[in-house]
Amino acid sequence: MKDQEIVISIIVNAIQFTLQHAQKAPNQPDAVISTEERVEIARAILTELSEQGFEITRASSQPR
Repeated sequence: MKDQEIVISIIVNAIQFTLQHAQKAPNQPDAVISTEERVEIARAILTELSEQGFEITRASSQPR
């Protein structure tokens, strides 16, 4: 999997995590966003970061 796809996956998971907690909070409207919409949001975030000069690079693994 390319680094970009990994970052998109991380952002999508963060969106899902946030939505799950928001739905459990009292007096919060149900927020339903499809997987496709979450991926589009993740791609938009990644695009904006790229336009601001951020680059996706994978850190080398270091033995522990």
